[in-house]
Amino acid sequence: MHWQVTVKQRSKVIDVYYYDPNEFQLEMRGCRLRNRPNKAKQVFDSGRHDVSGWVRCEEMMLRKDFYPVLPVDNLEKLYYNPLRDPHWRRESDSNEFVWDETEYASLITNGKQVYILEEHDCAFDNLREIDPKYLGDFKI
Repeated sequence: MHWQVTVKQRSKVIDVYYYDPNEFQLEMRGCRLRNRPNKAKQVFDSGRHDVSGWVRCEEMMLRKDFYPVLPVDNLEKLYYNPLRDPHWRRESDSNEFVWDETEYASLITNGKQVYILEEHDCAFDNLREIDPKYLGDFKI
């Protein structure tokens, strides 16, 4: 698995890069958790993986040698795995809320995980309660 970073100008793809999560830490600023709900629901129902969620950000910085890796010990983890649940989740909310389309000042990766580095002042404007039909066997 690699992190795919797509550089766009408006809707045009300028370049695509791939980074090994074991070698690089991505620090993203001006972030929004994105999701294609219909595609995520198809993945959830079929059990076949396909890209349906991502982080959109205004800028990104690679951390490796020059910019040292930041510790994530006290940071809250974000989850997205449409095979288990078609929505973005936060570690602390007991799966009560859908975090799709929420915004964050900065997020950071560590390995294959995404963590909240800094909250956005209005991060919860798009927050909505979970539809109970997805509560089934979901466990993080």
